[in-house]
Amino acid sequence: MMTHVFWCWVLSVVGVVVPGIAVPTVHPNAVYGVNMTTGVVYAQGLYCSGSRAANFSQQNCTSVDLTLTILRPVVNASTGVPLPAGPLPVLLGIHGGSYTHGDASDEYDNAEFFVQRGWLGISINYRLCNGGYGGPSPSPDSVTWGTGASVEGPHRIGDRGNLVCQEYGNFPKRGPFGNASCNDPGLKVFGLGTSDGCALSGPPKNCSFFGTLMSWMYPSVRDAKAAVRWVRANADSLNIDPDYITAIGGSAGACSVVGLATTFEDDYKTEITQAEDPTLASTNTAESSAIATGLVQWGGDYVPIYTQLRDPSHTTRYTKEAAPLATFHGSDDGVICPSQENSMIAGYAKVGVPYEQHILQGAGHGADAAPVTLPNGTNVTQHSVMFEFVSRIQKLMVAPH
Repeated sequence: MMTHVFWCWVLSVVGVVVPGIAVPTVHPNAVYGVNMTTGVVYAQGLYCSGSRAANFSQQNCTSVDLTLTILRPVVNASTGVPLPAGPLPVLLGIHGGSYTHGDASDEYDNAEFFVQRGWLGISINYRLCNGGYGGPSPSPDSVTWGTGASVEGPHRIGDRGNLVCQEYGNFPKRGPFGNASCNDPGLKVFGLGTSDGCALSGPPKNCSFFGTLMSWMYPSVRDAKAAVRWVRANADSLNIDPDYITAIGGSAGACSVVGLATTFEDDYKTEITQAEDPTLASTNTAESSAIATGLVQWGGDYVPIYTQLRDPSHTTRYTKEAAPLATFHGSDDGVICPSQENSMIAGYAKVGVPYEQHILQGAGHGADAAPVTLPNGTNVTQHSVMFEFVSRIQKLMVAPH
């Protein structure tokens, strides 16, 4: 049974002004240009090669720079709207690609929509299963468009990867994520083709089927959480308010967004020690990886369910501390089926955290252009629904048209 959450369509001022507290102001229309800087290093991570056991032993590994793109709003001469005086809210994009390919440029369209309306945009590269990570650039590169003086758009740096893995990010060797026994039948559904069918009981085989994604998920989610911590650690220089971070992603990136929204602070951080993996020291571990809201395009419940299954106490990751989510899912998606949201819907309902699912009728996987049909039958863009959701949940000040 498909679940739909009906909500009030509001594009007026939805913020609640609290004396002494500055709430970011955003715009319902595109009023700013965009300046983009690529190749910014946010952390380091390990890639391991040779014997696949190296992924668990943290040996035969190479440290690589993990990079992101920063998209900043700039004044557009055609609108003349001044930049906000106060700190900006943040939109952090996590690209999809089955944890095997893609890069930060895949989330530029989502980021650009929000940046033109007053957000700071971040789009990250992260470790993929094949040794690719969409970077690093030899040096930061900057380009500006949409200012009234230029029509130049974002530069794309292209995909890195294929479906057959030769290298992997490193994994913890201890439980709950590492080389532990498989006592719960539920773990079998996340099998990696290992000898006992148990996820992460042994290094993954070189396969290109969907079941192997659970292995590649660990370094990807770890990197996403490190990126959020980097944003928080650099809040002053970025001129952002860390209380207003939204993460967005599609497919594998959406699964990482769900991970950011639901997992505990120590998940994907403390399972490996700094003695085993010195790159952890680069990931701002003293900062929080919490987000305020998440936007999930054709994602599923893999991260919170898998994390719970690998926890010896089987503690649910659906708690009152989870970040509110708005999800967008094609009704005919055969890659990540809409039913993969069922545990999320139930878990969020149980703890009373906002969760809004939008079924895109007749659409499949990766349906960026598919409209959302409102209860009154009107079709609107996914971006407009995202804007309304984030503004309402975070109580942002929305400028008049």
